[in-house]
Amino acid sequence: MVQRPSHSAGSHRIRAFIAVDLDEEVKHALRPVLKRVRERCGRSDVKWLPEENWHLTVKFLGDVPWLEVGRVGKLMQAVAAEAAPFELRVEGLGAFPPGRAPRIVSAGIVAGGAELAKLHAALDASLATMGIPPENRGFKAHLTLGRVRGHAEMLWEALREYEAAPFGACEVDKLVLYQSELESRGAQYTALASGKLGR
Repeated sequence: MVQRPSHSAGSHRIRAFIAVDLDEEVKHALRPVLKRVRERCGRSDVKWLPEENWHLTVKFLGDVPWLEVGRVGKLMQAVAAEAAPFELRVEGLGAFPPGRAPRIVSAGIVAGGAELAKLHAALDASLATMGIPPENRGFKAHLTLGRVRGHAEMLWEALREYEAAPFGACEVDKLVLYQSELESRGAQYTALASGKLGR
């Protein structure tokens, strides 16, 4: 079922993306580690994402006409139906790009990355039929946890201890279409549709 986007009556387009959710095991493992990293970062200027916004983006859609959201959801569901469920394993914290000015703090994907890349390619091809352009940059699966907004002098040291830390695994069995709305308290995500992997 495809939900009606919020605030659609007063706007013509919504910001949207397709993602994979995390299960509680991975979130439970990440919580204490991120707490320690935040404490050790000191003056590093990082905007940490709230836990409810942790997800793996498979396809960023940008601004989509809200009248087309139902079609986007159906195409996503068709792509999902052609893919088998798979295991996703999360391991290690890092920041990229490497160097003095990283932009993103993330957790790595050590299993399931190839399957996510195939889903990304299939979504690119399917959604191009309705005018949503493929992404130019190569797809690399990662779990965004924070965005670096300024100096990060203590960030690398705080992350180094957890470069290979294991955060568990979860089964990926669905894709979710989200609406993203920017509010004063940060981005708020609303699930509009989901598609089960496999028939």
